[in-house]
Amino acid sequence: MITRLEVSNYRSLGEIRLDLGRFTALVGQNGAGKSNVADVFRFVAESLRLGLDSAISIRHGIGAVRRWSSGRPFNLRIAMQVAEDGFTGGYEFELTGDHAEEYRVKREHAWVQPANLLGEPHAFTVEGGKWSGPKDLNPKVSATSLALVMVAGDERFSPLAAALRDVEVYSIFPDTLRNPQKFDPATPMRRHGENWVTALRDLDNEGKAEIRAALGRLTGDIAELRVQPVAGFLTAEFLHRPQPADQPASKRRNQWFDTAQESDGTLRVAGILTALLQKPTPRLVGIEEPELTVHVGALRLLHDFLHAASRQAQVLVTTHSPELLDLIDPDDVRVVARTDGETTVAPLHASQTDTVKRRLATLGEVARAEGLQPATGDAREVAEE
Repeated sequence: MITRLEVSNYRSLGEIRLDLGRFTALVGQNGAGKSNVADVFRFVAESLRLGLDSAISIRHGIGAVRRWSSGRPFNLRIAMQVAEDGFTGGYEFELTGDHAEEYRVKREHAWVQPANLLGEPHAFTVEGGKWSGPKDLNPKVSATSLALVMVAGDERFSPLAAALRDVEVYSIFPDTLRNPQKFDPATPMRRHGENWVTALRDLDNEGKAEIRAALGRLTGDIAELRVQPVAGFLTAEFLHRPQPADQPASKRRNQWFDTAQESDGTLRVAGILTALLQKPTPRLVGIEEPELTVHVGALRLLHDFLHAASRQAQVLVTTHSPELLDLIDPDDVRVVARTDGETTVAPLHASQTDTVKRRLATLGEVARAEGLQPATGDAREVAEE
């Protein structure tokens, strides 16, 4: 699990430090930077899966990734700490450049300590284009690529690389799920659900049963789901079993509906649950604003699935929903705030945490009444913007 994130000059973020648990909820006003914090995890994962140049290109170039500067470009730095059953470790890299449209890797460092303290620690550093690490490794370091990608197959560094790249942060669009999709077995499921139907088809029987039961609770009449081939595409269909009080069961007419006939809320819940139940599940699963298009009465259902997933994977959510906050432990909340050009990421203020724990108000009620406030003093984690 990723236990700590440090960032300098990523998109709108200046300097932030964020401690994470099994479940972490990022809250804050629009424009505070929640999505940019979440995207840092995707950026590192894609840099290790696809290569640094591809991860930057997906985001429309280094100018869109590095915080804007009116003078010499800022250096972009990302550092993460990891704690798994078999090891602890850390990884960081810093990008620099003399012009807004260019970048190069200034420094990269990785370390791995086996859980057995008698085990030998392993580390490497690349600085100024020079490799310093295990003598039996001699990767061809490049100013525009990451060395961890090249040594990820080595058993000393592969656990760290796997922990950092096995990440996806989802922003599920109902219209993306509504259209028939080409077969696409890519894992993890793609960010916006572009291959959701394939992921749904490939769920194990237990996962399909859980989604079927959840959608039945959500709509009151969905009894089954299936994936059907249609003219070279795949589409999902849902069996609706209406239960009119004035008709006997023998006369009730069941009806299959495809995704074009389902509501945004039904599809989005189906997409989120597929992301949480997919096998293999990413080690870190992020869900941006799970409450969007979903009836408030279904948020407890989503919350239950999010917390169940956190027993198998690390879960990160961003949210504005007071109803969802009512269900979240205040210790799991991190407040992303922006005041006078300064951005902070910090735990919830102690007074508000105390209010919730003493059951004087729910977290959602506190959010409605006064807004959620970050901790101050030593607990404050400041980022310039």
